[in-house]
Amino acid sequence: LIADATCLCRYRDTCTPDDVNETCEDIEPIMADDGSGADITVPSFLMFKQDADVIKKELKENNQLVQIEMSWSRLNPTNDKVQ
Repeated sequence: LIADATCLCRYRDTCTPDDVNETCEDIEPIMADDGSGADITVPSFLMFKQDADVIKKELKENNQLVQIEMSWSRLNPTNDKVQ
């Protein structure tokens, strides 16, 4: 699990910065490979800060295991074009 540490500006109303002097990000962060990760296969996904804060709070305050399910929908285009 990789949690962004900075709030997106468009989620300012639901995201609480860790530092009151912190500015927000205008664009979504990305996960990228610098070319050296071809032999690494770690299932991971990037979460928005406000979503990750809920999980981190549960882990810290209640010392409970948290189960997260990675899921996504597959595109089912009716033709060769992906919209």
